[in-house]
Amino acid sequence: MISAYISDSEADLRAASQQAVELALCAGGKQASASAVSGGGLQLGLRDGRLETAVRSGHRSLNLTVFKDGRVGSASTTTLDAEAIKRLVQEAVSIMQWAQPDADNGLADAADLAHDVPQPLRYEPAGDDAAAMAEEASGMERALHAVEMPAGTELRTSEVGLNCSEALSVMVTSSGFCRATLASTQARWCSALAARDGAMARDYAQSMACRRSDLRPAAWLAEWALRGATGQLGARTVPSGTGPVLFSPRTAQVLIEDLVGALMGAAQYRRASFLAGALGEQVAADHIDLIEDPFEPWGLASGAYDAEGVAGSRRPILDAGVVGGYFLNSLNARRLGMRTTGNASGPYNLTLSSRRPGGDGLAMRRHLGTGLLVTAITGGRTDPATGHWNRAVEGYWVEDGVPGFPVAGITLSGDMRTMLRGITHVGDDVERFGAFRTGSILVDAMHIGGRA
Repeated sequence: MISAYISDSEADLRAASQQAVELALCAGGKQASASAVSGGGLQLGLRDGRLETAVRSGHRSLNLTVFKDGRVGSASTTTLDAEAIKRLVQEAVSIMQWAQPDADNGLADAADLAHDVPQPLRYEPAGDDAAAMAEEASGMERALHAVEMPAGTELRTSEVGLNCSEALSVMVTSSGFCRATLASTQARWCSALAARDGAMARDYAQSMACRRSDLRPAAWLAEWALRGATGQLGARTVPSGTGPVLFSPRTAQVLIEDLVGALMGAAQYRRASFLAGALGEQVAADHIDLIEDPFEPWGLASGAYDAEGVAGSRRPILDAGVVGGYFLNSLNARRLGMRTTGNASGPYNLTLSSRRPGGDGLAMRRHLGTGLLVTAITGGRTDPATGHWNRAVEGYWVEDGVPGFPVAGITLSGDMRTMLRGITHVGDDVERFGAFRTGSILVDAMHIGGRA
Protein backbone atom coordinates (compact mmCIF):
# COMPACT_ATOMS: atom_id res chain seq x y z
CA MET A 1 0.00 0.00 0.00
CA ILE A 2 1.17 3.54 -0.78
CA SER A 3 -0.63 4.97 2.25
CA ALA A 4 -3.19 4.17 4.90
CA TYR A 5 -5.94 5.47 2.60
CA ILE A 6 -4.98 3.71 -0.65
CA SER A 7 -5.66 0.00 -0.32
CA ASP A 8 -4.49 -1.11 -3.78
CA SER A 9 -1.07 -0.95 -5.40
CA GLU A 10 -0.45 0.69 -8.74
CA ALA A 11 0.43 -2.72 -10.15
CA ASP A 12 -2.93 -4.17 -9.06
CA LEU A 13 -4.89 -1.25 -10.53
CA ARG A 14 -2.91 -1.46 -13.75
CA ALA A 15 -3.49 -5.23 -14.02
CA ALA A 16 -7.24 -4.87 -13.47
CA SER A 17 -7.49 -2.10 -16.06
CA GLN A 18 -5.48 -4.01 -18.63
CA GLN A 19 -7.56 -7.15 -18.06
CA ALA A 20 -10.78 -5.21 -18.58
CA VAL A 21 -9.51 -3.70 -21.84
CA GLU A 22 -8.26 -7.04 -23.20
CA LEU A 23 -11.50 -8.83 -22.35
CA ALA A 24 -13.53 -6.01 -23.95
CA LEU A 25 -11.65 -6.44 -27.21
CA CYS A 26 -12.11 -10.21 -27.07
CA ALA A 27 -15.85 -9.66 -26.51
CA GLY A 28 -16.20 -7.73 -29.76
CA GLY A 29 -15.18 -4.18 -28.91
CA LYS A 30 -12.97 -2.35 -31.39
CA GLN A 31 -11.60 0.10 -28.83
CA ALA A 32 -11.68 0.24 -25.04
CA SER A 33 -10.58 2.42 -22.14
CA ALA A 34 -10.44 1.50 -18.45
CA SER A 35 -9.63 3.53 -15.35
CA ALA A 36 -9.16 2.17 -11.84
CA VAL A 37 -9.15 4.32 -8.70
CA SER A 38 -8.30 3.52 -5.09
CA GLY A 39 -8.43 6.07 -2.29
CA GLY A 40 -9.93 7.29 0.93
CA GLY A 41 -9.71 9.87 3.65
CA LEU A 42 -10.59 11.10 7.10
CA GLN A 43 -13.08 13.79 8.11
CA LEU A 44 -13.62 15.29 11.57
CA GLY A 45 -16.17 17.88 12.60
CA LEU A 46 -16.94 19.71 15.84
CA ARG A 47 -20.17 21.50 16.68
CA ASP A 48 -20.14 23.85 19.65
CA GLY A 49 -16.95 22.21 20.88
CA ARG A 50 -18.27 18.63 20.77
CA LEU A 51 -17.19 15.97 18.30
CA GLU A 52 -20.07 15.51 15.87
CA THR A 53 -18.47 13.81 12.85
CA ALA A 54 -15.63 11.32 12.60
CA VAL A 55 -15.60 9.41 9.34
CA ARG A 56 -12.89 7.22 7.89
CA SER A 57 -13.74 6.48 4.26
CA GLY A 58 -12.36 4.32 1.49
CA HIS A 59 -13.31 3.69 -2.11
CA ARG A 60 -12.30 1.62 -5.08
CA SER A 61 -13.71 1.59 -8.61
CA LEU A 62 -13.03 0.27 -12.07
CA ASN A 63 -14.70 2.00 -15.01
CA LEU A 64 -14.77 0.58 -18.53
CA THR A 65 -15.83 2.17 -21.83
CA VAL A 66 -16.10 0.12 -25.03
CA PHE A 67 -16.47 1.39 -28.62
CA LYS A 68 -17.51 -0.32 -31.86
CA ASP A 69 -18.81 1.15 -35.13
CA GLY A 70 -19.71 4.45 -33.49
CA ARG A 71 -21.51 2.80 -30.59
CA VAL A 72 -20.33 3.22 -27.00
CA GLY A 73 -21.12 1.43 -23.75
CA SER A 74 -19.86 2.06 -20.22
CA ALA A 75 -20.07 0.23 -16.90
CA SER A 76 -18.36 0.25 -13.52
CA THR A 77 -17.63 -2.00 -10.56
CA THR A 78 -16.22 -1.57 -7.06
CA THR A 79 -14.42 -4.93 -6.93
CA LEU A 80 -11.37 -5.99 -8.90
CA ASP A 81 -11.50 -9.79 -8.86
CA ALA A 82 -11.59 -11.72 -12.13
CA GLU A 83 -15.29 -12.56 -12.00
CA ALA A 84 -16.27 -8.94 -11.31
CA ILE A 85 -14.20 -7.77 -14.26
CA LYS A 86 -15.85 -10.34 -16.54
CA ARG A 87 -19.31 -9.10 -15.48
CA LEU A 88 -18.16 -5.52 -16.01
CA VAL A 89 -17.11 -6.31 -19.58
CA GLN A 90 -20.36 -8.13 -20.33
CA GLU A 91 -22.42 -5.20 -19.08
CA ALA A 92 -20.44 -2.57 -21.01
CA VAL A 93 -20.56 -4.60 -24.26
CA SER A 94 -24.29 -5.24 -23.84
CA ILE A 95 -24.98 -1.52 -23.42
CA MET A 96 -22.78 -0.74 -26.42
CA GLN A 97 -24.69 -3.12 -28.69
CA TRP A 98 -27.97 -1.29 -28.03
CA ALA A 99 -26.57 2.24 -28.24
CA GLN A 100 -27.26 4.58 -31.16
CA PRO A 101 -24.17 4.95 -33.36
CA ASP A 102 -22.31 8.24 -33.69
CA ALA A 103 -19.34 8.32 -36.06
CA ASP A 104 -17.55 10.80 -33.78
CA ASN A 105 -17.42 8.37 -30.83
CA GLY A 106 -14.10 6.72 -30.08
CA LEU A 107 -10.85 6.99 -28.21
CA ALA A 108 -8.68 10.07 -28.49
CA ASP A 109 -6.40 10.05 -31.52
CA ALA A 110 -3.13 8.26 -30.75
CA ALA A 111 -1.11 11.33 -31.76
CA ASP A 112 -2.76 13.34 -28.96
CA LEU A 113 -1.95 10.96 -26.09
CA ALA A 114 0.26 12.28 -23.28
CA HIS A 115 2.65 9.36 -22.89
CA ASP A 116 5.57 11.43 -21.60
CA VAL A 117 4.11 14.72 -20.34
CA PRO A 118 5.57 15.37 -16.84
CA GLN A 119 3.23 15.01 -13.89
CA PRO A 120 2.72 18.25 -11.92
CA LEU A 121 3.13 17.96 -8.15
CA ARG A 122 -0.20 16.93 -6.62
CA TYR A 123 0.59 14.54 -3.76
CA GLU A 124 1.71 14.97 -0.17
CA PRO A 125 0.93 12.24 2.40
CA ALA A 126 -2.21 13.33 4.19
CA GLY A 127 -1.45 11.71 7.55
CA ASP A 128 -3.86 9.47 9.42
CA ASP A 129 -3.52 10.66 13.03
CA ALA A 130 -7.14 11.20 14.09
CA ALA A 131 -6.08 12.52 17.50
CA ALA A 132 -3.91 15.20 15.89
CA MET A 133 -6.75 16.19 13.58
CA ALA A 134 -9.14 16.41 16.53
CA GLU A 135 -6.69 18.70 18.33
CA GLU A 136 -6.39 20.88 15.22
CA ALA A 137 -10.19 21.11 15.02
CA SER A 138 -10.31 22.11 18.69
CA GLY A 139 -7.75 24.81 17.91
CA MET A 140 -10.01 26.18 15.18
CA GLU A 141 -12.90 26.19 17.66
CA ARG A 142 -10.79 28.14 20.15
CA ALA A 143 -9.77 30.58 17.42
CA LEU A 144 -13.42 31.18 16.61
CA HIS A 145 -14.26 31.99 20.24
CA ALA A 146 -11.18 34.22 20.51
CA VAL A 147 -12.47 36.66 17.88
CA GLU A 148 -13.67 39.85 19.53
CA MET A 149 -17.44 40.26 19.17
CA PRO A 150 -19.31 43.55 18.73
CA ALA A 151 -21.14 44.75 21.85
CA GLY A 152 -24.44 42.94 22.43
CA THR A 153 -23.61 40.16 19.97
CA GLU A 154 -23.14 36.49 20.83
CA LEU A 155 -21.83 33.45 19.03
CA ARG A 156 -24.88 31.19 19.09
CA THR A 157 -23.52 28.16 17.21
CA SER A 158 -20.11 27.20 15.83
CA GLU A 159 -19.02 24.42 13.50
CA VAL A 160 -15.48 23.54 12.43
CA GLY A 161 -14.09 20.67 10.41
CA LEU A 162 -11.11 19.15 8.65
CA ASN A 163 -10.77 16.68 5.84
CA CYS A 164 -7.86 14.90 4.19
CA SER A 165 -7.98 12.47 1.29
CA GLU A 166 -5.72 10.64 -1.15
CA ALA A 167 -6.35 8.81 -4.40
CA LEU A 168 -4.36 6.73 -6.87
CA SER A 169 -5.76 6.34 -10.37
CA VAL A 170 -4.56 4.30 -13.36
CA MET A 171 -5.76 4.67 -16.94
CA VAL A 172 -5.28 2.11 -19.73
CA THR A 173 -6.52 2.25 -23.32
CA SER A 174 -6.42 -0.19 -26.22
CA SER A 175 -4.39 2.37 -28.15
CA GLY A 176 -1.41 1.83 -25.85
CA PHE A 177 -1.85 4.50 -23.20
CA CYS A 178 -1.05 3.48 -19.61
CA ARG A 179 -0.31 5.98 -16.84
CA ALA A 180 -0.98 6.55 -13.14
CA THR A 181 -1.73 9.66 -11.09
CA LEU A 182 -1.41 10.19 -7.34
CA ALA A 183 -3.16 13.14 -5.68
CA SER A 184 -4.02 14.45 -2.23
CA THR A 185 -6.47 17.02 -0.90
CA GLN A 186 -6.60 18.87 2.41
CA ALA A 187 -9.44 21.08 3.63
CA ARG A 188 -10.51 23.00 6.72
CA TRP A 189 -13.62 25.07 7.29
CA CYS A 190 -15.65 26.80 9.95
CA SER A 191 -19.06 28.45 10.20
CA ALA A 192 -20.58 30.77 12.78
CA LEU A 193 -24.14 31.68 13.73
CA ALA A 194 -24.22 35.09 15.38
CA ALA A 195 -27.19 36.62 17.23
CA ARG A 196 -28.18 40.08 18.42
CA ASP A 197 -31.56 41.46 19.55
CA GLY A 198 -33.41 38.40 18.29
CA ALA A 199 -31.81 38.50 14.84
CA MET A 200 -29.44 35.77 13.63
CA ALA A 201 -27.03 35.48 10.70
CA ARG A 202 -24.62 32.79 9.54
CA ASP A 203 -21.44 32.84 7.48
CA TYR A 204 -18.62 30.43 6.76
CA ALA A 205 -15.03 30.27 5.56
CA GLN A 206 -13.13 27.38 4.01
CA SER A 207 -9.77 26.56 2.51
CA MET A 208 -8.75 23.67 0.27
CA ALA A 209 -5.35 22.70 -1.12
CA CYS A 210 -3.25 19.71 -2.14
CA ARG A 211 -0.98 20.10 0.89
CA ARG A 212 -1.60 21.27 4.43
CA SER A 213 0.97 24.10 4.33
CA ASP A 214 -1.08 25.89 1.64
CA LEU A 215 -4.26 26.05 3.73
CA ARG A 216 -5.46 29.31 5.25
CA PRO A 217 -4.60 29.58 8.97
CA ALA A 218 -7.34 28.61 11.40
CA ALA A 219 -7.38 32.11 12.92
CA TRP A 220 -7.95 33.68 9.49
CA LEU A 221 -10.86 31.35 8.74
CA ALA A 222 -12.38 31.93 12.18
CA GLU A 223 -12.27 35.70 11.87
CA TRP A 224 -13.58 35.64 8.30
CA ALA A 225 -16.58 33.48 9.26
CA LEU A 226 -17.45 35.39 12.42
CA ARG A 227 -16.99 38.85 10.91
CA GLY A 228 -19.20 37.81 8.02
CA ALA A 229 -21.92 36.54 10.34
CA THR A 230 -21.93 39.55 12.68
CA GLY A 231 -21.73 41.92 9.73
CA GLN A 232 -25.02 40.59 8.33
CA LEU A 233 -27.00 41.20 11.52
CA GLY A 234 -29.67 43.83 10.95
CA ALA A 235 -29.57 43.42 7.17
CA ARG A 236 -32.25 45.23 5.21
CA THR A 237 -33.27 45.74 1.62
CA VAL A 238 -32.57 48.68 -0.67
CA PRO A 239 -34.68 50.46 -3.29
CA SER A 240 -34.81 48.85 -6.71
CA GLY A 241 -32.62 50.45 -9.32
CA THR A 242 -29.51 50.15 -11.43
CA GLY A 243 -26.01 50.63 -10.13
CA PRO A 244 -22.43 49.29 -9.94
CA VAL A 245 -21.85 45.94 -8.26
CA LEU A 246 -18.69 44.64 -6.63
CA PHE A 247 -18.47 40.85 -6.31
CA SER A 248 -16.24 39.57 -3.51
CA PRO A 249 -13.70 36.92 -4.57
CA ARG A 250 -15.96 34.17 -3.19
CA THR A 251 -18.96 35.32 -5.24
CA ALA A 252 -16.90 36.34 -8.29
CA GLN A 253 -16.15 32.68 -8.98
CA VAL A 254 -19.78 32.26 -10.08
CA LEU A 255 -19.10 34.54 -13.04
CA ILE A 256 -16.15 32.35 -14.05
CA GLU A 257 -18.31 29.22 -13.72
CA ASP A 258 -20.92 30.73 -16.04
CA LEU A 259 -18.24 31.75 -18.55
CA VAL A 260 -16.64 28.29 -18.50
CA GLY A 261 -20.00 26.61 -18.98
CA ALA A 262 -20.63 28.74 -22.06
CA LEU A 263 -17.30 27.69 -23.58
CA MET A 264 -17.67 23.94 -23.00
CA GLY A 265 -17.64 21.83 -26.14
CA ALA A 266 -21.07 20.25 -25.61
CA ALA A 267 -22.70 23.69 -25.21
CA GLN A 268 -20.92 24.96 -28.33
CA TYR A 269 -21.92 21.95 -30.43
CA ARG A 270 -25.57 22.19 -29.38
CA ARG A 271 -25.53 25.98 -29.74
CA ALA A 272 -26.95 26.03 -26.22
CA SER A 273 -24.57 28.79 -25.12
CA PHE A 274 -24.81 32.55 -24.89
CA LEU A 275 -21.30 32.51 -26.40
CA ALA A 276 -22.06 30.09 -29.24
CA GLY A 277 -19.45 30.42 -31.98
CA ALA A 278 -17.59 33.10 -30.04
CA LEU A 279 -14.05 31.88 -30.79
CA GLY A 280 -11.97 34.92 -31.70
CA GLU A 281 -14.70 37.31 -30.58
CA GLN A 282 -14.36 40.13 -28.04
CA VAL A 283 -16.76 39.07 -25.26
CA ALA A 284 -15.24 40.74 -22.18
CA ALA A 285 -13.60 44.05 -21.36
CA ASP A 286 -10.30 44.51 -23.22
CA HIS A 287 -8.23 44.39 -20.01
CA ILE A 288 -9.45 40.93 -18.94
CA ASP A 289 -7.37 37.75 -19.24
CA LEU A 290 -8.33 34.20 -18.26
CA ILE A 291 -5.42 31.75 -18.29
CA GLU A 292 -5.66 27.95 -18.05
CA ASP A 293 -2.66 26.11 -16.60
CA PRO A 294 -2.69 22.30 -16.23
CA PHE A 295 0.86 22.15 -14.91
CA GLU A 296 0.77 24.49 -11.92
CA PRO A 297 2.62 22.78 -9.03
CA TRP A 298 0.19 21.86 -6.24
CA GLY A 299 -2.78 23.12 -8.23
CA LEU A 300 -6.09 21.55 -7.26
CA ALA A 301 -6.99 21.14 -10.93
CA SER A 302 -3.51 20.28 -12.23
CA GLY A 303 -2.87 17.15 -14.29
CA ALA A 304 -0.63 15.68 -16.96
CA TYR A 305 -3.61 14.33 -18.91
CA ASP A 306 -7.40 14.22 -18.93
CA ALA A 307 -9.90 11.35 -18.79
CA GLU A 308 -8.96 10.40 -22.37
CA GLY A 309 -5.20 10.47 -21.82
CA VAL A 310 -4.72 13.81 -23.60
CA ALA A 311 -2.59 16.61 -22.14
CA GLY A 312 -3.90 20.11 -21.78
CA SER A 313 -1.77 23.20 -22.36
CA ARG A 314 -1.13 26.51 -20.70
CA ARG A 315 -3.22 28.83 -22.84
CA PRO A 316 -5.37 31.97 -22.83
CA ILE A 317 -9.09 31.31 -22.66
CA LEU A 318 -9.62 35.07 -22.74
CA ASP A 319 -6.85 37.27 -24.13
CA ALA A 320 -7.64 40.96 -23.64
CA GLY A 321 -11.29 39.91 -23.56
CA VAL A 322 -11.11 37.86 -26.78
CA VAL A 323 -12.09 34.17 -26.67
CA GLY A 324 -8.94 32.18 -27.32
CA GLY A 325 -10.28 28.65 -26.94
CA TYR A 326 -13.02 26.26 -25.90
CA PHE A 327 -12.93 23.33 -23.45
CA LEU A 328 -13.08 20.26 -25.69
CA ASN A 329 -12.94 16.50 -25.38
CA SER A 330 -12.40 14.31 -28.45
CA LEU A 331 -16.10 13.78 -29.19
CA ASN A 332 -17.09 17.43 -29.23
CA ALA A 333 -13.88 18.45 -30.95
CA ARG A 334 -14.71 16.08 -33.83
CA ARG A 335 -18.27 17.38 -33.97
CA LEU A 336 -16.97 20.95 -34.22
CA GLY A 337 -14.22 20.09 -36.70
CA MET A 338 -11.55 21.01 -34.17
CA ARG A 339 -8.87 19.27 -32.11
CA THR A 340 -9.34 18.19 -28.51
CA THR A 341 -7.93 20.61 -25.92
CA GLY A 342 -7.42 17.89 -23.31
CA ASN A 343 -10.43 18.95 -21.23
CA ALA A 344 -12.34 15.65 -21.05
CA SER A 345 -12.15 16.00 -17.25
CA GLY A 346 -13.20 19.67 -17.30
CA PRO A 347 -11.12 22.84 -16.99
CA TYR A 348 -7.69 22.88 -15.40
CA ASN A 349 -6.53 25.70 -13.11
CA LEU A 350 -8.02 29.01 -14.26
CA THR A 351 -6.84 32.47 -13.22
CA LEU A 352 -8.83 35.61 -14.02
CA SER A 353 -6.81 38.82 -14.03
CA SER A 354 -6.87 42.37 -15.33
CA ARG A 355 -4.29 44.45 -17.16
CA ARG A 356 -5.74 47.37 -15.21
CA PRO A 357 -4.57 47.16 -11.56
CA GLY A 358 -7.55 47.12 -9.22
CA GLY A 359 -5.76 47.15 -5.86
CA ASP A 360 -6.80 45.53 -2.60
CA GLY A 361 -10.29 45.25 -1.16
CA LEU A 362 -10.22 48.84 0.12
CA ALA A 363 -9.15 50.15 -3.28
CA MET A 364 -11.87 48.11 -5.00
CA ARG A 365 -14.53 49.66 -2.74
CA ARG A 366 -13.21 53.07 -3.68
CA HIS A 367 -13.56 52.13 -7.34
CA LEU A 368 -17.13 51.03 -6.55
CA GLY A 369 -17.94 54.38 -4.92
CA THR A 370 -21.63 54.02 -4.14
CA GLY A 371 -23.23 50.69 -4.92
CA LEU A 372 -23.63 47.08 -3.86
CA LEU A 373 -20.90 44.80 -2.46
CA VAL A 374 -21.99 41.15 -2.89
CA THR A 375 -20.60 38.73 -0.30
CA ALA A 376 -23.02 35.80 -0.70
CA ILE A 377 -25.17 34.32 -3.48
CA THR A 378 -28.11 32.48 -1.95
CA GLY A 379 -30.17 31.38 -4.95
CA GLY A 380 -31.07 31.88 -8.59
CA ARG A 381 -29.43 30.73 -11.80
CA THR A 382 -27.97 31.71 -15.14
CA ASP A 383 -29.71 30.68 -18.35
CA PRO A 384 -26.81 29.06 -20.24
CA ALA A 385 -28.42 29.60 -23.65
CA THR A 386 -29.37 33.27 -23.33
CA GLY A 387 -26.95 34.45 -20.64
CA HIS A 388 -29.75 35.93 -18.54
CA TRP A 389 -28.31 36.20 -15.01
CA ASN A 390 -30.62 36.35 -11.99
CA ARG A 391 -29.53 35.67 -8.40
CA ALA A 392 -30.60 36.27 -4.83
CA VAL A 393 -27.72 37.91 -2.98
CA GLU A 394 -26.56 39.34 0.34
CA GLY A 395 -23.87 41.88 1.06
CA TYR A 396 -23.39 45.53 1.97
CA TRP A 397 -24.50 48.86 0.61
CA VAL A 398 -21.42 51.01 0.12
CA GLU A 399 -21.40 54.81 0.15
CA ASP A 400 -18.34 56.65 -1.18
CA GLY A 401 -16.24 53.52 -0.77
CA VAL A 402 -17.30 52.87 2.85
CA PRO A 403 -19.63 49.95 3.76
CA GLY A 404 -22.77 51.48 5.20
CA PHE A 405 -25.18 48.71 6.20
CA PRO A 406 -25.77 45.01 5.50
CA VAL A 407 -28.20 44.09 2.73
CA ALA A 408 -30.39 41.01 2.26
CA GLY A 409 -33.64 40.08 0.54
CA ILE A 410 -32.60 41.47 -2.84
CA THR A 411 -31.94 40.10 -6.32
CA LEU A 412 -29.43 40.99 -9.00
CA SER A 413 -30.10 40.57 -12.68
CA GLY A 414 -28.28 41.24 -15.89
CA ASP A 415 -27.04 39.81 -19.16
CA MET A 416 -23.76 37.87 -19.06
CA ARG A 417 -22.40 39.41 -22.25
CA THR A 418 -23.11 42.90 -20.92
CA MET A 419 -21.68 42.00 -17.52
CA LEU A 420 -18.44 40.64 -18.99
CA ARG A 421 -17.97 43.73 -21.13
CA GLY A 422 -18.84 45.88 -18.13
CA ILE A 423 -16.03 44.64 -15.86
CA THR A 424 -14.08 47.76 -14.91
CA HIS A 425 -11.63 46.32 -12.36
CA VAL A 426 -10.40 43.03 -10.91
CA GLY A 427 -8.90 43.21 -7.42
CA ASP A 428 -5.58 42.02 -6.08
CA ASP A 429 -7.49 40.33 -3.21
CA VAL A 430 -7.13 36.99 -4.98
CA GLU A 431 -8.63 33.82 -3.51
CA ARG A 432 -8.72 30.28 -4.87
CA PHE A 433 -11.89 28.19 -5.08
CA GLY A 434 -11.24 24.77 -6.57
CA ALA A 435 -10.04 25.22 -10.14
CA PHE A 436 -10.73 28.97 -10.14
CA ARG A 437 -8.57 31.83 -8.89
CA THR A 438 -9.85 35.41 -8.94
CA GLY A 439 -9.93 38.64 -7.03
CA SER A 440 -13.05 40.74 -6.50
CA ILE A 441 -14.77 41.83 -9.73
CA LEU A 442 -16.41 45.23 -10.30
CA VAL A 443 -19.23 45.41 -12.88
CA ASP A 444 -20.28 48.87 -13.94
CA ALA A 445 -24.06 48.39 -13.86
CA MET A 446 -26.65 45.76 -12.95
CA HIS A 447 -30.30 45.82 -12.01
CA ILE A 448 -30.84 45.59 -8.25
CA GLY A 449 -34.26 44.29 -7.22
CA GLY A 450 -35.25 45.47 -3.77
CA ARG A 451 -38.23 47.36 -2.42
CA ALA A 452 -40.45 49.36 -4.72
